[in-house]
Amino acid sequence: MISYSHTIGIASDEGRGFMNPVDIVLDSKNLIYVISRSLSTLKRVRISVQTIDSEFKHEFANWGTEPGQTIQPTSITIDHSDNIYVSDEFMHNISIFKKDGSFIKRWGEFGNKQGELNRPSGIQIDKENNILVVDHLNSRIQKFDLDGNYIFQFGSFGNTEGKLNYPWGIYVDKNNNIWVSDWRNDRIQIFDQDGNFLDLFGSSGNGKGKFNRPSDIHISEKGNIYVSDWGNHRIQIFNNDKKWIKTLYGDATISKWAKQFLAVNPEQNELRNKWGNFEEEKRFWQPTSICSDTQGNIFITDSCRQRVQIYKESQENK
Repeated sequence: MISYSHTIGIASDEGRGFMNPVDIVLDSKNLIYVISRSLSTLKRVRISVQTIDSEFKHEFANWGTEPGQTIQPTSITIDHSDNIYVSDEFMHNISIFKKDGSFIKRWGEFGNKQGELNRPSGIQIDKENNILVVDHLNSRIQKFDLDGNYIFQFGSFGNTEGKLNYPWGIYVDKNNNIWVSDWRNDRIQIFDQDGNFLDLFGSSGNGKGKFNRPSDIHISEKGNIYVSDWGNHRIQIFNNDKKWIKTLYGDATISKWAKQFLAVNPEQNELRNKWGNFEEEKRFWQPTSICSDTQGNIFITDSCRQRVQIYKESQENK
């Protein structure tokens, strides 16, 4: 059903490479946009743009509080015109960029009233061209138009059906239903487009179908459901009936960028060979988000290993 393809990435504070990548999206030309959160002390947050073959293009949304800058970018999505939307936990806002990285506008302010945000995390654009924002510390989902005008909200703090506890990731399916990774409740909840509760699955633990702080939810073109089981350092895959079918633990090989780096830094290659823990090197370390393209490629941000692992779905599910 799914097999490992290749890895993009190398630890880098600028240019090609990533530093704590937390979200990923593809534009209409299949360029890959990756948020690097970096470390707050380094002030090297950015969005980098590259191809699936590791050709670096450019970066934007660097550290700062001025328009066009970000401090703690968290999630990224793209509209039908290839404009880029980025949520920022620190500034409690959404910034909008053209696909070349030029700044358009930003909106949002701190608070818990309608239309206000407290550390927004996941963002997705629905079929009606509105943006859904996971209002993380307010434990709710808010819907806005693309200019930031408030439409409605749903969810509140709790652990019963329809309640949320610090939700993180979000996905809108082909029927405009809203899937939410209910982070602190260790489950996935599903709502209709009006915010009415439909279903949920998952519970706390490390067995099949159990989660430890799920950070993202994504449905591939073939209808497979991918959950980033962040605290368990794995990706779980479910069929469209929400039945577990497979777990990915990571299969990374050395990326093209890493090979080039090691070729001109033989002392680093020697240290790596002495360390020799190659099996551990393959594995996910807090995978944070997932996206896919129409060709069956599945992209997973391997956050603490500074890379994106790419898998490929087969033509037919088995």
